Parts: sequence; C-alpha cells; structure tokens
Amino acid sequence: MKHLYVILAVALCLLVTVPAQAQRPGKLSKEQAEQLFNAKMKMMQEKLALTDEQTEELVPVYQNYLQELETVFHSRKHPRRYKPTSADDACNVITERLDINARVIELQKKYIREYAKILNADQVMNIYRVEGQIQREIWKEKRRRQNK
Repeated sequence: MKHLYVILAVALCLLVTVPAQAQRPGKLSKEQAEQLFNAKMKMMQEKLALTDEQTEELVPVYQNYLQELETVFHSRKHPRRYKPTSADDACNVITERLDINARVIELQKKYIREYAKILNADQVMNIYRVEGQIQREIWKEKRRRQNK
C-alpha cells in the first residue's frame, strides 16, 4: 500500500515541476495527466483487488467516464469561488451547482452498468468509494505541496 502512495506522490511532484508558461495554471500537461491517471489506476487495482484482465478492460471505460465528468464540470458558468452579488444571484449559483451534481449522479448511474460488465459485485459496490478515497489523497497531497 505504501508504494502506491509513493507512486501518487511522484505523479503529483510532476505537477509542481512543469514550467508555468507551458500551460495554464492548474492545467495538467498531457504527460502529467497520463502519469496521474496511471497512478490512480494502480491504486484502484490494488484497493479493488482487480486482476490484470479487469484492469485492462476497465482503463478505456474509466477514461471515458473521466472525460465525460470533466465535460460536466467545465460546463459551469460560475467559477468555484464565485461570490454572488445578490440573493437572486446566489440562488442561480446554487441551482447551477445542484444541476451539475445531478448530472454527475446520472453519469455515475450510466457508468456503474458499464463497470458491472467488468467487475464483480464487491468491486462494483466499492468503485466510487475507492475513487473518492484516491481523489481525496490527491487533493491532500496537492494542498500539502502548495503550502510548502
């Protein structure tokens, strides 16, 4: 388990070392995104006890899921830290966030059926929990590195 955290830490190191002029702030290069994805897949493989065959089948499905998820999040009209100027504006921002949450849930429902074609019942039951754990580890490591 510890070696997976090392892999994740190395992948996150790459986020910090790329020159700022080469990309938008917060935007990963293609190589960084691929390395981070590979680290996430290794962690998922271990935490879900996936076989090599399952992992191989899951990779393209999970990549499609992440691309669709990114599209949903990029559909935001208001930045994440947007400060509304009126109660009506605040209602619009909250409604937009709730709509995005609903779209994410629909996407998860769609892909759980795809995962069920590849994974066993226990793995299907745990895939989003494990994905959340991995994402929290990534965020934690990223914040730690930014606060250095």
